Amino acid sequence: MDNKDRATPCSTTTATTGPQPVDNQASTPVRPLARSLDPADGESLGGYLLRLSRRLRLSPIRLARAIVSPRTQLSRGLLLNAGIAAFARATRLTPGEATALTLSPWASRYPPIARSQDMWLRHQGGKGDSWLFNDIPRYCPRCLAGDGSSIQRQYGGPWRLIWHLPICFACTDHQVLLRHDCPRGPHPPQRAGQLISCAGDSSLHPAQCRHRDRSQQGSGWNVPACGARLDHARETGLLRPDAAVLEAQRRLADALGPHRPAENAARYFTDLRVITALLCASWPLAHDLVNNLMTDAVGAHVRRLGERRGVVLAAQALTRLDIPPADPLAAAGLLTAATAVRDSDDLQSALARHLQTAWTGGPSRSPWAQLLNRHKSSCSPELLQAAEPVIRAYRRTGHHPHGTRAPARAGGYRPEHIPAHLKQHWYQRHLAPLGCHAATSMRRAGSVLLVQWAAGGSMGEAAGFLGIRLTRRQHSPGPTLARWLRHHGSADFTAALHDLARELDATPGLTDYHHRRQALHGWCLDPCTWHDITSRLPPVPGPVQPTLDDRKRQEASAFVWAHITQGELRFAPRPIEEKQPEPVRRTWIARRGATWHHLTRPDPLSHYAELRKLLTQHAEHLAKNIDERTESSRCQPA
Repeated sequence: MDNKDRATPCSTTTATTGPQPVDNQASTPVRPLARSLDPADGESLGGYLLRLSRRLRLSPIRLARAIVSPRTQLSRGLLLNAGIAAFARATRLTPGEATALTLSPWASRYPPIARSQDMWLRHQGGKGDSWLFNDIPRYCPRCLAGDGSSIQRQYGGPWRLIWHLPICFACTDHQVLLRHDCPRGPHPPQRAGQLISCAGDSSLHPAQCRHRDRSQQGSGWNVPACGARLDHARETGLLRPDAAVLEAQRRLADALGPHRPAENAARYFTDLRVITALLCASWPLAHDLVNNLMTDAVGAHVRRLGERRGVVLAAQALTRLDIPPADPLAAAGLLTAATAVRDSDDLQSALARHLQTAWTGGPSRSPWAQLLNRHKSSCSPELLQAAEPVIRAYRRTGHHPHGTRAPARAGGYRPEHIPAHLKQHWYQRHLAPLGCHAATSMRRAGSVLLVQWAAGGSMGEAAGFLGIRLTRRQHSPGPTLARWLRHHGSADFTAALHDLARELDATPGLTDYHHRRQALHGWCLDPCTWHDITSRLPPVPGPVQPTLDDRKRQEASAFVWAHITQGELRFAPRPIEEKQPEPVRRTWIARRGATWHHLTRPDPLSHYAELRKLLTQHAEHLAKNIDERTESSRCQPA
């Protein structure tokens, strides 16, 4: 839209009289201004008021009280669409033009706006979400200098709406970082919640600094404004962002536009917010993702967060961690780094690395895990899935603090599709490349975690579902795996399991191992079946013949059970052994390992090779019958 002067036909005779104050709470209709202005593209309500007050030679507060409310204090709540209808009528703007001066059109895209709108409606004030406003105004000097049109030469260029948001740190039009300082030096921050400082001063140009000059005489509201021209600020080398920073800013700005689905944009902003908090908590781990010119500013921001956390209770630490950088340099560095982390090919490993650096205690108790839980409803599914195994913050169902933990995954494979001992080819494809020489522990722990992700509950409950005995905590990592996890961290292990989980999600017709375990509960080879199998064994030459007694029948039963259920031999049912006297059981247990070795070794002796082949054939036949009965029962009418 062109920046034009809007006026009534009689504007030349009424312009000096100024607007008449109208109480919006009364029934008197709002009286339109004699003169107004077209808004500039991307202009904020505060910037529009500054330019219009300059046009009408009125102070911003007098103008606002004339067209919004006699009691208005020029609060930033106006940017949340408070009182905008009266403002539109008085300034001769359409409702759409007036609303575009506020943050309201972005409410569905930028979650802090919607949350703060609700707070404003309930309390008529308050600071709102910490990621809603910059406490110190940011600006681009070249934007404030105007575009050369006659209107902008007189009243200056626009204070842009996006500059209010902490996610804005650069001007992509002029390819410079925004400034938040005054050319004359630092000033104390303006009053919290204030839209325009020194709003009673009618002599200031819209591009002049309105911070109160504490070096001048006076006290309180009598201290004059600084008055330095912000549009004349000299540029420095620090104001020139690199390509990565400009690209990050363009993506943030594009997410506020109409070309991206609002839900995706909201998730994008929330992801960056929580990742930024993690980068602050683990700083300086992410220094290689931050431009060297910005690392000092990021470090200063992190130190301020640490000072604030030092004087509050630990329960409030996550709130302090969730404070955006006040310095545009720090904001540029952190948000560009957060964008890089979010785009990482291995997001889970990146999150794990930073969380391990930031927190030495239980991951689920870390402030960052609590912060993620606070914002989980608006985070992307990709971030939540990557973070879940890192923080192990399984949610409780219901409202009872000791209630059952809810599953971390929804859809895809189910707990019954997981065997008690990960299948060998699953292990070889996903876990063996990690280089940990603890295959049994990795396969067992992997099965427990996959069940827990799908079903919720504790690891012990998942192990119980799989039929793993709990007397010696076999569901926990063994000593070798535990040492490997301490040395390498859990990120690679959980990433490999997530790859397997995704593979299972995409695999049709998964086996119901839980039903197989139920069908074979207390099972063993009966004597007739055992005789039929052994009678097909080829004769063994020589005087020494293999033993085919009940002890061998018990171990053969365990082998068949393990093949069908993909469980471990040690957890197989042992009904034959349980019927023996105690001395006999002790003897059988002592010889159990040798029989397992012969049945499972890659190069078994001839007798055991033939026995294994026959037992495997029987197991395949029995498994097929169990699965067919399972499918048949599912097809029965209710």
